[in-house]
Amino acid sequence: MTEPLQVGQFAIVDHEPVDRGPNAGTFHGRGPADDRVELFIVAEGTTPAGEAFAGHVVSAMGQALAGLDMSLTGILRRLFAEAERVVLDWNRKSIAQHRVALGISCLARRGGQVVLGQAGPAAAVAVHGGRSEVLRPEPPFDQPIGSGRGPGPLLRRLAFEPGDRVVLLSTPALAEVEDEVLRGIAGLPLEEVLPDLYRRVQHLRHETVLLAALPGRREDRSAADTAGSGAGEAVIDATGEASGAGEGSRDDRLYQPSLFVEDDHQDELVRARRALEAAAPRPIPVRNDAAAAEDETAEVPLALAAGERRARLARVVAESRDRADRARAALGEAGAAAVRPTWGNAAATAGTPPAPRRNPRAQSFTRSLAPPETPKPGPSAEARDLPLVDELAAERRARPAGGTVSEQSVAREAGFAPGSGTLVRVRSSMGGRWRGSGSLDRARLGGYTLPPTWAVIMAGLAVLLVLVGIMTVPSMLEADRGAEYSNLLNGAAQKLAVARVVEDPAQRRTALVEAQALLLKARELQTGDPQAETLFNEVAGALNEMDRVREPAAVETITSLERFGERPVAPSRMAAGPDYVYLLDAATPQVIAVSLADGSARTVYAEDAGAKRGRPIAIAQLDANDRGVPALLIMDHENRLWAWENGQLTALAFNPPSGLAVTDIAVRGRDLYVLDAPHKAVYRYAQERDGFPNPPVKVLETGDLANARRLFVDTEILTADADGTLHRFIGGGVALTLSQAGIDRKLVAPETPQALSDSEVAVLDPANNRVVVFLRDGAFERQYRHPDFAGARAFTVRGGEAYILSGSALRRITW
Repeated sequence: MTEPLQVGQFAIVDHEPVDRGPNAGTFHGRGPADDRVELFIVAEGTTPAGEAFAGHVVSAMGQALAGLDMSLTGILRRLFAEAERVVLDWNRKSIAQHRVALGISCLARRGGQVVLGQAGPAAAVAVHGGRSEVLRPEPPFDQPIGSGRGPGPLLRRLAFEPGDRVVLLSTPALAEVEDEVLRGIAGLPLEEVLPDLYRRVQHLRHETVLLAALPGRREDRSAADTAGSGAGEAVIDATGEASGAGEGSRDDRLYQPSLFVEDDHQDELVRARRALEAAAPRPIPVRNDAAAAEDETAEVPLALAAGERRARLARVVAESRDRADRARAALGEAGAAAVRPTWGNAAATAGTPPAPRRNPRAQSFTRSLAPPETPKPGPSAEARDLPLVDELAAERRARPAGGTVSEQSVAREAGFAPGSGTLVRVRSSMGGRWRGSGSLDRARLGGYTLPPTWAVIMAGLAVLLVLVGIMTVPSMLEADRGAEYSNLLNGAAQKLAVARVVEDPAQRRTALVEAQALLLKARELQTGDPQAETLFNEVAGALNEMDRVREPAAVETITSLERFGERPVAPSRMAAGPDYVYLLDAATPQVIAVSLADGSARTVYAEDAGAKRGRPIAIAQLDANDRGVPALLIMDHENRLWAWENGQLTALAFNPPSGLAVTDIAVRGRDLYVLDAPHKAVYRYAQERDGFPNPPVKVLETGDLANARRLFVDTEILTADADGTLHRFIGGGVALTLSQAGIDRKLVAPETPQALSDSEVAVLDPANNRVVVFLRDGAFERQYRHPDFAGARAFTVRGGEAYILSGSALRRITW
């Protein structure tokens, strides 16, 4: 029988940790236990509305699984199609501000087959044979569900053996935990994976993590558990099934660690379980041959009793007749043949008849098991020698012919001769014995019974009420609909008036959205009203003006990286130099240089343990190089700094402080800035001829850097958080949060801010396929949209031109 997977999970919902979140689900398909599908789902929204809607999609996918009976890949494709249908149906019925898009990871298992399906923003870590791998959907499978641009799920078949596991998690965790650290966490002992991961992401607003693991061998467990049950000895499991030394206990199969609640009775339950497992099986009693022989002998009377039933009845009849003969003989001896004999004591003097004989064969085996009872005294002669029916009839006939006076008068009235008797007398009248309900005397019309008066009155009242309702209810409903319609129009007009006078962009947008919702509801009640259409056009125009959607002057494709390398390029950083645009490919990992002259691409840096080159984690363009030529600075995960200049890769001197954890780097002039988000600090390095050998200066230390993932430095320091928050740090370490006031949708996981001018900052919002421009004070200025921005992954600005990677193509943007 297939061993079920162990499942553990936790979630963070609005900064509150819970054991089981709404955006994760575990489901089972149809069929026997060893052949049914196990399904594990983790979903996330690209917007706050999508995060709230993701749980509904998870439930819909779990319900759809119950009706599917096909291959694993077919089931996953059908489930993702169901998720797409649910999201599109919601978006079709919702206004623009309430539309959603999702990313989903699904792990399906049947028997020894395991398939992982991913679409949209999603992540998973698979551990097989002690090796861990971070799995993300590659373009174009990374398009969110509900955008209408994705080709469907990316399916991967995973090797799964005892001891392997898969961690499904939402993407905000990727911004907090590097891939190398994430792979290491997934390879920890099973009971340490979720607690270690929770400690690193507990500050996030939303996060969902689900762990599915296949139990390892028995000998991999702790020595204490192994000592509790002897090798090869059958024990009684808490589930009611016998398990040997080679099988996992139920604790392994139902693994759900509690991160937040401690059970005071846990030790007692463990001791009770081990005591139950140590108990010896109860021996089954074995009957010997002598006991079996006694049972067979005891069944003989039962078999004979059924055959002797008739014989007993015949003997009972014979004994009854014998008693009757003795009674007649006693009456004859007393000389009272013609008179009624004396009963009672007189009969007792005639002698006591012999006691009835017992039939020993009438005793059954069941009755023989009961203890013997003290025999009760038999009936007296008066009860045993009562006259028979024939004798009583003869005595009645022997009475005088006239009988009593009352009997004779009754006989004459009934028409019978004196001395004759009747058993039944006919009544001349039924009065006084039975009375009808009067239904037989009810008036009839044409063979039918007329209804009672009260029923006629009630039917007339009912007809009257129906007629009154038909005449009055429609007019009342029409009046209510008209009043509701007028209230909706008046409310929308008031909201529009408020939006015209308020100065705060956020309050103005809120008033306009509420007015639009009221007008849409009024449209459902009545269509074609000129006043309502005028108000609706005014509100829509005001919202369009606030959205400030622009289209860039030109978007030019430089080159396509679709065929570069064996795997699709998935850049996480981008930097631009005078002649090249550099991409940090997190999937390979490597650094790619794309020529702006001819569009050719080549790898300038790759991880190489032999050359002591670690995995690249950040890049920055250094134009003011003391060695005379522009250089690309590359930071690897082992805190080593490299420079690619003049077509060569050179190791630079770098003096990291103790415990430095590099999150991102940036360059301003000759200085290098390093963001250390775990330690909430920004360091500045001064340049020397051989690199940056001197100890750094801590220019910023504040708690607002804890969630930062991107760094930009010009006259000020700007950071972008994983949840879309932008921070601006001015002199003295004062932090200002860019309010994004007036924007239609808040940023979701923005890329590195780029300066367009002294007063404007541009940010790529990949989740919404746009480039957003803010003023330095945080107010929303405008946004650029273009069909080629779909699936954008990286963005940078140099001079008056911008570069963006979308759809596996590098493009140049002219504003």
